[in-house]
Amino acid sequence: MTMQWQEAFDLSLIEHRAPHLSFLCWALDVEVKSIVEIGVNRGETSQLFRNLFPQAQLFLVDPWQLTSNYLLSGTPISRKNRHYAQAYHHVSTLFQDDPQVTIYRMPSTQAAALVPNEIDLVFIDGNHEYAEVKQDIQSWLPKVRRGGLLAGHDYAPNIPMFSGVKAAVDEKFGTKIILGKDRLWIHRKN
Repeated sequence: MTMQWQEAFDLSLIEHRAPHLSFLCWALDVEVKSIVEIGVNRGETSQLFRNLFPQAQLFLVDPWQLTSNYLLSGTPISRKNRHYAQAYHHVSTLFQDDPQVTIYRMPSTQAAALVPNEIDLVFIDGNHEYAEVKQDIQSWLPKVRRGGLLAGHDYAPNIPMFSGVKAAVDEKFGTKIILGKDRLWIHRKN
């Protein structure tokens, strides 16, 4: 499917990371046939990726489990294990009949060994602590094809609880990133 100017323009106006990422893929002429989403929670962004990139193979990665490390991070989505079990069940149900979706209920570093190489787009939105973001970047950048995108959420210089994201991204890529709406960051692999 080829996006037309009007559709691209409309996507560029939406204040959410997924449509804006779709717009930037169009603007950068990046064909997206495979997407890894790290940090799925209840699958809202996953559903948008499915609709925005209908032909893409989706790999959804999330442990859906409260760990002490994540609890201490300062940015846990919930402090109740029940939430993660319900979120996993919700995502599993959403995509149960979609043969283009593979769900990995495990830490992202473990899933990196199972996902094929040459991924077009990896989107990092898991644990926002510096060490975890750095580890996600190190684990997933080799999986991205040349010309593909490694992107993420919550690059927010003025929000202290997301300082780990900014620090890890800046350390690895310096100024070789594109910043977008909804605290989006993107690096295009050479």
